[in-house]
Amino acid sequence: MATDHSTPFDFDGETDPAPSTFRCPDCGETVRSTSVPYDALGYAVCPACSYSDGPEGVVDA
Repeated sequence: MATDHSTPFDFDGETDPAPSTFRCPDCGETVRSTSVPYDALGYAVCPACSYSDGPEGVVDA
């Protein structure tokens, strides 16, 4: 018996949930997560202040 997968997910009556956001811990800027660039190691880079987090104990040389 085939299952019908064509129906949208139910998000409390909405078919499009709220977008994911990124909030910079340094400057407080909040933007859609799809507009945030990532560095070579895969960490998010704030588009407003260029803040980027990394593993604990890493020091820029």
